[in-house]
Amino acid sequence: MSRPSFKYKIATALLLAGFGASVFAESIYNPNIVARLADGDRDGVIDARDQCANTPLGANVNNVGCSAESTKLLSVELNILFDSGKDVVKPRYFSEVKKLADFMRKNSHSSIVIEGHTDDVGSEELNLDLSQRRASAIANVLTDSFMIRRSRVKGVGYGESRPVSSNDTVLGREQNRRVVAEIFARKTANVKRWTIYSVDQNKNTALLSDR
Repeated sequence: MSRPSFKYKIATALLLAGFGASVFAESIYNPNIVARLADGDRDGVIDARDQCANTPLGANVNNVGCSAESTKLLSVELNILFDSGKDVVKPRYFSEVKKLADFMRKNSHSSIVIEGHTDDVGSEELNLDLSQRRASAIANVLTDSFMIRRSRVKGVGYGESRPVSSNDTVLGREQNRRVVAEIFARKTANVKRWTIYSVDQNKNTALLSDR
């Protein structure tokens, strides 16, 4: 039996290399990997590493995607209660929302994220949906009743994913059923840094950007 020619060996090697490359390329574009490389809130930190999802667009964040303390103006838990399973903000709670609106008018370059949270009673899907609807309802009161620009307001529901207390007790579940308002500075000094979208041109240059 004759030995394979040198040209045959080269052709076989190239074929195998091409097959390996196609498998590698296919593995790179596996939906699970692509999802983990995504950056849903476009803050320059991929979702797989982002510990603070849905930060305001343009907010200054650290290496794990959380807003730097220098950009946070106010963080307050709102004293707003909802009927069970409902998302209607009752008029008697509008005074709570008005405080936020007044603060934002005094800080015209600020933006707000209304965070909705629940306990773990019920399914994750229902809790996530309910928390989103409640956060959006408060955001709508800010924009519709107190005339805060919609571009400055965002409602985000986290469902049961971020408890602050144990869900094993009545008190703990009550503490987890909360709505939090996070107000951030929209105009901050920021040193250029590398993100997945850009490369530093001058790391020592400080920019003032209207966020």
